[in-house]
Order: sequence, then C-alpha cells, then structure tokens
Amino acid sequence: MGYDRALSAIYLEESDRVAQIEYIMHTKLISKLYGKNPFQAPQEALAKTYEKLDVDMIFWTLQSWHPWDEARKRGEFFDERKDWSMLFPTTWRPSTPVSSVEEVLNYDPTEHVDLSNERFDDVVARFGEEHKKCQGLFKEQLVPGGYYCTCFMWPVMTFGLEWTLRAAYRDPKRFERLLNRFAEISLRDFRAWAQCDIKVFISHDDICMTEGPMLSPDWLRRYVFPWYKKLWSELKSKGIKVLFCSDGNITKIVDDIAKAGADGFIMEPSCDLKLIAEKYGDEKILMGNVDLKALTFGDEKDVHGEVMRCLNTAGHFPGYFINVTGSIPDNVPLRNLEYYFKIFNKYGRRPFRRIPRDS
Repeated sequence: MGYDRALSAIYLEESDRVAQIEYIMHTKLISKLYGKNPFQAPQEALAKTYEKLDVDMIFWTLQSWHPWDEARKRGEFFDERKDWSMLFPTTWRPSTPVSSVEEVLNYDPTEHVDLSNERFDDVVARFGEEHKKCQGLFKEQLVPGGYYCTCFMWPVMTFGLEWTLRAAYRDPKRFERLLNRFAEISLRDFRAWAQCDIKVFISHDDICMTEGPMLSPDWLRRYVFPWYKKLWSELKSKGIKVLFCSDGNITKIVDDIAKAGADGFIMEPSCDLKLIAEKYGDEKILMGNVDLKALTFGDEKDVHGEVMRCLNTAGHFPGYFINVTGSIPDNVPLRNLEYYFKIFNKYGRRPFRRIPRDS
C-alpha cells in the first residue's frame, strides 16, 4: 500500500491515509522490528522496518561524482562517527585544506569530471541500475531519484561553508563562473536522471539556515534560481515531479522556489507550515515540519502535540507527507519514537478532519 499511497500524494490524489516519508537511522527501533541482528544486513533490516511501519516513501540521492572522491584520492582524513547512529555511522570531513579565496575561485571541477557525450550513456545506465536495485530492496516504498549537490552545495562540499561564503561575497562574478562550472555537472546528471524510470526527484541544496537564506534572496535570484529552473525543466519535461529540499527556513524564498518549477517542498520546523500550506497546499506536495526536538527531549504529550500540529495544519491537503525533520537518530527515546508512529497512524487516516491537539 505504501508505494501506491505515496504516488497518490505525489499526484495530489486522496488515499486512505496521510502519506509518510522518513529517514530512520534508529538502531534500537530497527533491531526490534527486524527481529534479527541488523548489523549483518543493515539495508535489509531498514527495508523490513519501513515495511512494518507502513512508511510510504524514502529519501535517496545519487550523483555521478562527489567532491569527496577527489579529497579521498588526495589522502584527506574522514571521520566515521557512530554517535548519530550505531547501525548507520555518518562520515565527516573535519577540515578542508583551503588557504585562500583565490584558491576557491580558481578551481575548475570540470578537470575532474568527464562531461563528454560518450560518458552520458554510462551515467544513465548507472543511475537506472542503482535506482532499480534500491527500489527492488524497498519494495513497499516509493524510491525517488535524487541529487545532493544541486547547485550551491557543490562548493560547500568542496571547500566548506566558510570559504564558500567568503568567495561568494569577495568576488560575485568569479564565483558565478565557478558555480556555473559545477552546475554543468548537475545539468549532465539531471539530463541522465530524466532518462530513468522515476516518478519523483529530490533536489537537495542547503541554501538556508534557521533564520532564512544564507545569502540574500536577490543574490540567489541572480546566481542560483535560474539554474534550478534549467535543471528541473529537464525532469519536468519527462513528467517527473521535483521536490526541493534544504536545511533551515525556506519561507522567505518559497515563492522563488515555486517559480523555478518545484512541485513540492521538504520543510524543516523552522519553516512556516501554516503560511506555506495555505498558499500552496492545493497545488504542491508538502513534506515534513515535525520537530525532532519534540521526540528527542519531550514526552508523549509533546510528541502528540507535534503530530497534531502538523496534521491539523496540512493533513487535509492530499499532497502532504508527514515527516520528522532530517533523520531519526539513536538518541531519540524508543518510547517516544514508537508513540510517534502510533499517534500518527491513529489520527492520520482519511478522510482527515482537524482534531484538537489534546484529544
């Protein structure tokens, strides 16, 4: 049911329940629902967990090249940390060996990537094969296509956020040339993704923090949003729905994101869900806004209130997916996490009606 329910929400059609997308990394929950040692088959254990929880869609991204590939070739140190999840350790790049803005602005990523026409078919084949493999594992869920470094994330992943912002402010014109070089890689990859058998695509680009955009909306309108429109048009021309995902608060630029062609938004709790839902709920896919802090530091009453806040605000729109911000890590109390799924399944059924938060 999950796959079909997700598709219904993607196409703004009613189904039996509000849709759900999650990124679960919680070792105890996965161990409990899998029933065996999850460390022997982590992805299989995760797939079984999603199946038992009746989750409808998962997060997934893939690109042809990653800046960290070159960093590893240079012998840079990467730290594997298990404090977020024992089962799915996270990789961190503690520092970037950048010494000047000039070094950033003189960089040419196309020296490391083969963008020739001959390589295009290989990229299409790889994306298609990997997506088919993932969809085959997560049989009950809709697996999207996806891309982590849509535009602004390219220099951030290459040089770090601080050096990226320094270069952007120091010399906007030269930074634009750098951004354009990176975006040519994205354009090739988005064209390749458009040839694959996918229904929906997650386009990730961290351009915001909790307070709002990291750079002015005018700067983004000049240098970034035109690329979004160009990249997303490759997918939309094939009928593929595009979901925009960023850390932080996108409220101030949500109109720009919509104008660039996004079919939906994945929103952190800092976003104004009420405002965005009232404006776009009838025509866009809306995802997220459940505050992870409520699950981590609250009690069952807090979890209940957070679920009801999101359902009462956006649950009556057919394209809304409930979702806990980001991923769900090990430090969330298991009791709270289980209660989150329980209370959502109780009140998320269709036809949805607004329910008092304390009922």
